[in-house]
Amino acid sequence: MKKRFWESTLIALLLIIAIDFLFNASLMKYIWKQEIAAIKPLEELASLIPAGYLSLLLSTILIGYIFTLVFREKPELKNAVKFAVIFGVLYSLSSFLGLFSLLNIPVSTLALMSAVHFIEVFGIIIVYHDLSYAGRIRKKTLIWLSVFIFLLICGIAIQNIF
Repeated sequence: MKKRFWESTLIALLLIIAIDFLFNASLMKYIWKQEIAAIKPLEELASLIPAGYLSLLLSTILIGYIFTLVFREKPELKNAVKFAVIFGVLYSLSSFLGLFSLLNIPVSTLALMSAVHFIEVFGIIIVYHDLSYAGRIRKKTLIWLSVFIFLLICGIAIQNIF
């Protein structure tokens, strides 16, 4: 199970990086180009990308650990989806409220950020559901790697179109 956990973590992390890139570097790039007093300058943000990716890794490990702790055996997909929705809503809502109470960012921007957090959490849980309990995960891993590549291509295309 430990080996599957770390393999699932790596694939989930790649998926989250792709989702993060698709949203933050492509679909929401106009938000980060605006001057918002509570956000660091773009040049500084670019240099902090490794810290952001480390936070994604830590979140992935935490969510995967909790998921595999709650579900010792592979749950039915509907139970994994239910867990993902509940965990995702609680995680993104707590993030929204915490940032809302602290930062001077428009509520609409915070809502978008929280929606992306929800999608990321949901994706992490679905990857762990699909891979952590699988006997032979090579084919499933290739499918998830294809999703990763597809999301990156979409992000790059959106960056170059708009």
